[in-house]
Amino acid sequence: MKWWLKALAGIATVGVLSVSGGTWYVARSLPRIDGEVTLAGISAPVEIVRDASAVPHIYAATERDAYFGLGYAHAQDRLWQMELGRRLGSGTLSEILGAAAVEQDRAVRTMGLRHVAEENLRVLDADARGLLDGYVAGVNALLEEKRPLPPEFLLLRAEPSPWTAVDSLVWLRVMATTLAGNLDQEMQRLALRAKLSPKQITELFAPSPDDALPPLPDSRALYGQIDTQARDVLAKMPRKAAGSVGSNNWVVDGRRTETGKPLLANDPHLQLTAPAVWYFAHLSAPGLNVIGATFPGVPGVILGRNDRVAWAFTNTISDTQDFFVEKPAPDDPGSYLTPSGRAQFEVRDEVIRIKDAPDETLHVRSTRHGPIVSELKGMTRPVPDMPQGYLMALRSVILEHDDRSLEFPLRAAHAKNADEFLAATKSFHSPQQNIVYADTDGAIAFIAAGRVPRRGLEDDVKGRIPVPGWVDRYDWNGFIPWEELPQVRNPESGKIVTANQKITPPGYPYSVSTDWIRPYRSERISALLDATPKHAPASFEKIQLDLHSGAAVALLPHLLELGRTAGRDGDEKAIFERLRGWNGDMVGHSFEPLVFAAWVRELDRAIYEDEVGDLFPMVWAERIDFLDHVLTNADGQGRWCDDVRTPSPESCQDAVETAYRKAIAYLKTEFGAGYEHWTWGAAHPSHSAHIVLGQVPLLGRWFNVDVPGVGDNETVNVGGYAVDATEQPFSSGVGPGFRAVYDLADLEKSVFVLSTGQSGHPLSSHYRDLNALWSRGDYVPLSTGRASADAGSIGHLRLRPR
Repeated sequence: MKWWLKALAGIATVGVLSVSGGTWYVARSLPRIDGEVTLAGISAPVEIVRDASAVPHIYAATERDAYFGLGYAHAQDRLWQMELGRRLGSGTLSEILGAAAVEQDRAVRTMGLRHVAEENLRVLDADARGLLDGYVAGVNALLEEKRPLPPEFLLLRAEPSPWTAVDSLVWLRVMATTLAGNLDQEMQRLALRAKLSPKQITELFAPSPDDALPPLPDSRALYGQIDTQARDVLAKMPRKAAGSVGSNNWVVDGRRTETGKPLLANDPHLQLTAPAVWYFAHLSAPGLNVIGATFPGVPGVILGRNDRVAWAFTNTISDTQDFFVEKPAPDDPGSYLTPSGRAQFEVRDEVIRIKDAPDETLHVRSTRHGPIVSELKGMTRPVPDMPQGYLMALRSVILEHDDRSLEFPLRAAHAKNADEFLAATKSFHSPQQNIVYADTDGAIAFIAAGRVPRRGLEDDVKGRIPVPGWVDRYDWNGFIPWEELPQVRNPESGKIVTANQKITPPGYPYSVSTDWIRPYRSERISALLDATPKHAPASFEKIQLDLHSGAAVALLPHLLELGRTAGRDGDEKAIFERLRGWNGDMVGHSFEPLVFAAWVRELDRAIYEDEVGDLFPMVWAERIDFLDHVLTNADGQGRWCDDVRTPSPESCQDAVETAYRKAIAYLKTEFGAGYEHWTWGAAHPSHSAHIVLGQVPLLGRWFNVDVPGVGDNETVNVGGYAVDATEQPFSSGVGPGFRAVYDLADLEKSVFVLSTGQSGHPLSSHYRDLNALWSRGDYVPLSTGRASADAGSIGHLRLRPR
């Protein structure tokens, strides 16, 4: 989310220093973790014991009081992160950031995330609503203490308003937006129609080899030529975080472990931030004992375990969002065409308050599919329609008013077996996730839980490009029934692996996605599982840290063969010879990974920049499968190597050699002439940016969390980077925000690690203390035992009822 970093880059450094330099401020603004506090909102005393890693262990007499304690602890450690999250999802960033955030607020207000959250609150069951209310009361109890606020509030002269139940659901909608759908790909395909044929577009967005998709329809035959408008919408869409935003999880049953009980691993990949998205916590009350990763601002352990079961997520990469091209009635601007006639636009006004500027009124129109997004052009009134009188609306699972996803973690915390746990997944609606499960009885299971639109057999688009909203063949026919979602229990193989790869079996009757992540990580994990007859937690930890690149395995042989005459003399020859002996491991201390990454980056440019022209910056991505098809001339795709801008034909050998020479020249310019001193770790830092101070001159290095990086977009230990970045293109901004290994033989021996630290306060000693462990591949135990929490604890706070 670079927009807010840039917006805040000009904050006065003097003000920051004056705040952070005050001894009194430091002492008072850090959370109180010892002693007693008397509070309203709890029925009996609540204890918060912070262990040596600053993880709160919350002991309460009732479940509601336990979630009160979680809300209190979240607000103590992550108040600014919570404030920013609810403002992001409510479209109120402009109130504290000014005009720089207006465009973002317009987009969020148009989607109506807060309105959706308000409707979601109404459908929660009574138990979930009661626990949510307890959590909210805990947050507000902290706010009512009126302690000095974290530095970000002071810098921006902002005051947090009381927390509400809707605020928590707004944050869930924000996370769902981050992980849902393929909107970028839809709009890119449509914009590219101005440059490429449908066949070329299908080749560039290479589908999974076993996906028997119908040919991509010609968008112009569906609704005419609207490529220009598609390009405009694409340019205004916020770009997703760079690199491999996905996750890994896997489980084996007792036949494949030393103890005879399952082992389960999970490492979710999201944008790296300081503090991390995740926060560890333990909740204990009669009938409740759960520990794991939480979202500050949301009650419940999202990923973790209780005394009998453990669970893990990866993103399914399902297509749960579609653009619909809508046609207003030619004689009535207040209505639009549907398969059954005309319908009236729904209209609402959104007032955006802007710091140091007048308020702005945004007029939002919606159709039966969802909000009109093609009118987002920075204006305060509806803008002229798309060419030929068309508009574009967004249909998305994350905008469904009856979403009850919050109920899942609250129910999963009580599950005692597979039946109870899988029943809890029925309330998990969005975004669809690959949920892998294990229990102490020895069962393992998987379900791709969540709502996925059910598309008809006559739908030949399958979510790949926008579709005409007045044609019923493209309408959603509800959602895939829960009973028919991809799922398996106790497979004969004794293992389950998901890493965002295609998870639908042959013959599966529904379309889930056409944009699956390449299976390099899942295949590597599966191979490593098979290589060890009996696993222990240490072997699972080793797999999580694996750095063998599937991209290098796929492309390097072709690059070395086609580029064999590129390195004829000098450094180019020496470097080329070193690449011949490289095994494809993306380790930090070597220069070979850097050369390979730079070579592939230049090859992307050499292969398809000429065909897509000025759209290249919008569609530039690491396209390993596409490059593999081109270099092997699969189905004649070697024709992409010919540069259409030059009169003489060029071969793939020409493209590969040109890309190699340009890559070496670029690396010498960026990192110096002495290639022996280049390292992947230095060029590829793991960068967790502070969401306010990260780009303030001089202060960024104090508040960002940076370490030399490893891995790439296709290693199990992901180090995601964006090839389209103009500055520091190899900097890793995506990675495993936390790692966990669960031992079902003794769940108390399960281990975790976080990418930063528990605290969100830049002046806390626990702001970055776990990062060193995370970087070198170490873990910390997270036990639910009271004696373990007390041993080496850094604080014991008692909350007494008022």
